[in-house]
Amino acid sequence: MEMSRKGFVCGAAALIICAARPLVAAVADVDARIDALLAQMTLEEKIGQLWQTNGKPSQAIEAEDLSKDRSGDRFLADVRAGRYGSLIGRRGADGYNLLQRTAMEGRLGIPLLIGHDLIHSARTCFPIPLALSCSWEPELWRRIGEAIAVEALTLGCNWTFTPMSDISPDARWGRIAEGPGQDPYLASLLVPAMVKGLQGDDPADGRHIAACAKHYIGYGASTGGLDYYAVEMADGTLRDVYLPPFRAAVDAGVATVMPAFHSFNGVPCSMNRYLLTDILRGELGFDGLTISDYQAVDEMATGHGVAERGADAAAKALNAGMDMEMISDNYEKGLKAALASGRVKIETVDNAVRNILRVKFRFGLFDHPTVDVAALERTIDFPAHLALSREAARKSAVLLKNDGVLPLRPGLKVALVGDVADSVREMRGCWEHGDMSNITNTTLLAGLRADGVDVTYSSCYKLDGARNEAALRAAAADADVVVAAFGEYWGRSGENRSVTRIEFAPVQLKVLETLKRAGRPVVAVVFGGRPLALPELDREANAVLMAWNPGGAGGWGVADVLTGLAEPYGRLTVDFPNATGECPKVYNRMTTGRPSEPAGARWSTHYMDIPFTSVYPFGWGLTYTTFDYAGERVHADGDDMVFSVDVKNTGDRAGSEVVQVYVRDVVAATVRPRRELKGYARVWIEPGETKTVQIRVPKARLGYWVDGSYRVEAGEFKAWIAPHSDGGRELTFRLAE
Repeated sequence: MEMSRKGFVCGAAALIICAARPLVAAVADVDARIDALLAQMTLEEKIGQLWQTNGKPSQAIEAEDLSKDRSGDRFLADVRAGRYGSLIGRRGADGYNLLQRTAMEGRLGIPLLIGHDLIHSARTCFPIPLALSCSWEPELWRRIGEAIAVEALTLGCNWTFTPMSDISPDARWGRIAEGPGQDPYLASLLVPAMVKGLQGDDPADGRHIAACAKHYIGYGASTGGLDYYAVEMADGTLRDVYLPPFRAAVDAGVATVMPAFHSFNGVPCSMNRYLLTDILRGELGFDGLTISDYQAVDEMATGHGVAERGADAAAKALNAGMDMEMISDNYEKGLKAALASGRVKIETVDNAVRNILRVKFRFGLFDHPTVDVAALERTIDFPAHLALSREAARKSAVLLKNDGVLPLRPGLKVALVGDVADSVREMRGCWEHGDMSNITNTTLLAGLRADGVDVTYSSCYKLDGARNEAALRAAAADADVVVAAFGEYWGRSGENRSVTRIEFAPVQLKVLETLKRAGRPVVAVVFGGRPLALPELDREANAVLMAWNPGGAGGWGVADVLTGLAEPYGRLTVDFPNATGECPKVYNRMTTGRPSEPAGARWSTHYMDIPFTSVYPFGWGLTYTTFDYAGERVHADGDDMVFSVDVKNTGDRAGSEVVQVYVRDVVAATVRPRRELKGYARVWIEPGETKTVQIRVPKARLGYWVDGSYRVEAGEFKAWIAPHSDGGRELTFRLAE
């Protein structure tokens, strides 16, 4: 993907996002103000800027009585003295303003960055990021970022630790729920869109907050799908697969970057100079601030065993390029000793402080440190944000199978079964929080009723526990169609939620057997935060809809798709394997000397007991109509390759198709993936209509990294214009010398 310091262009037709780096003030003016501040700062004040804390052991400010005399409060005295550069946690509007006023009363009047994990919600809860990625719509990500940003300010935050930019190939890894999926090209469109939404064109306009690209880098490749675990990775894989979303975030002007917990090729990311300085600063040109993950500098000593607490850990992290330490206090307690011993230079401290102050200036915190929440709230269209949540739930759901039972026809008697179908909490997913005042809390049951469906409900089974067989049979017997909730509870995904099995719990397979014996059509709605192994569901259910954790208006949105009020829109951004043993399973796996395609060869790469193809591959997603592809062709046009196909709607409903372009370099210097997504376009087509779709792919996007340089090779390429990563007719083309 070609990048510039000014922006990027999406290969999907009609999807262009301006990613210009924001210029809040003349650089010279900001630099001059930073220089003036640094010249006045004591060493203690400089070190204070490098520490983010939650205020403990003092009480958290949001829990205190703000009306009492606080002149003797030790925490506020520390804030006034400049002991902290940042605080973590939602502070509430009053707490936020009190803290900022207190900081500005200090000797130098330096405001605070106040951050929190607003991953997919502030006061409105949107679908989890993995679900949102299935929209394949950067503009939707930008709009959601805007909504989260302005709502965050009313909660007392000016910084959020999102977007998670990790490529996530392993369904066992719980944090797959937080990211944009497994493909670097698509992720490199979605991540910067969220950055632009959160930060805006003018971050100092009082409606936007600082974003944070995390977890830098390779976190999703942790061994065995275990959170926090070691990563060993070739440099080409790092640059081709895991770096592109971070590069795109930096080009979009992301204010902050958070290194990951894990060790990378034997060196924790928190002290990895190659990653933090050589690549992030040197190659990508990042000029914001880096912040450790929660106590990650401490963990260099207490977990990884590559540092001693205090001066040693502080020196190793700061010298590598870590500007700010979150929660643990190695900088606060150890930097003076590291400076005195010569292990850290004062210029290194000053540079880190510069990076932090630069962000505070860019977001206008020196000039407008507090927030007029009442005035701001009057400008927020909360109903529009709720409607956006419903729209996002519609666009995130992926129709995996349908034999014609969907959409639900008017007049049908529908039995809705399963405890998740009437659970508010399960709609929200991981990383929800308690301040979501703009939330409908719709369940699937409420959504179906709101859409006018004649529905009766019976919980009758839990996803991982007891089932009431008699109630289940009775519900099915009295219905024309059964809508059954399957999947995983929300607590099975998220941070430190790795699993060894992505198959359904046995009770769900028993439920499926009972429903099939009842002889009624079964519509399976799958909830959860990761791809699951669904071969039985694909075989037995009449329809399968992946709903994910769809957010606060998710019950509405999912019901809209089931009833046909909304056309199925989502396409998978992760493979759905046949079994856990395939993990990590990705469509863009490397070719082998004995390839699995075409299928059936005895001495080929395959499993003896399951198909080698995924149950549902990357890019998969059905609609309520059908499409035919014809006339696939490719030609060169200057610096681009132009891929064209005639797509006909062969059904009786209008619908949208996501036309995808996959490419493989046939003869390369290193082994290359079997296919790689290089462009796509969404097109709306009426019944019987044929549209010619053209997707331009810059030739520069067809290269890869080898021996430390990016290479676009002349020679033969294969290509597929297809509805998913396993489809399409093979084309060939050549790049000239």
